[in-house]
Amino acid sequence: MKKLVVVLCLLSSSVSFAARNVASYGGKTASINLGMNSSALNIGGRLEFDDAQGALGAYLFLQTEKKDAGIPQVLSFGAHSMLRLVEASNVSAFLAPGIGISMIKMDGADDKTVVGASFRYGAQFKLPNGAGALGLERFEAWNWFDEDTSSSVAFTSAVYSFNF
Repeated sequence: MKKLVVVLCLLSSSVSFAARNVASYGGKTASINLGMNSSALNIGGRLEFDDAQGALGAYLFLQTEKKDAGIPQVLSFGAHSMLRLVEASNVSAFLAPGIGISMIKMDGADDKTVVGASFRYGAQFKLPNGAGALGLERFEAWNWFDEDTSSSVAFTSAVYSFNF
């Protein structure tokens, strides 16, 4: 419950900040995530419309199923507001609260479509010559309404980001 309150507070403050400033900056950032959870592949992507301190964006994430390890298949997409905590010449750190829709398939059962908050945080090292940034991030998606499936899922991935 504490995480939910924190996410809602960050979302409300960062959305208003980003909405006020996104139009004046106009840069775009794309990111690609790749990770594994008990040999189940997870891959994702996101697109943000940048500001000097934050961004508004959308994400898509897929976790493949691994039945013998009890790993569910998850397809999640939604919107988020990114808040940059650190933006130095060689490193950046961020929080990205949001909201999304997830389709979760547990142990061969039917898919459950759930709605809830999402939360992403991570850090990246900037590559030389403007080649982008490489780092780690944690993505969490919560289920607010369906009690027949897990209440939250979390994934850690390597991430590569580039501006265009």
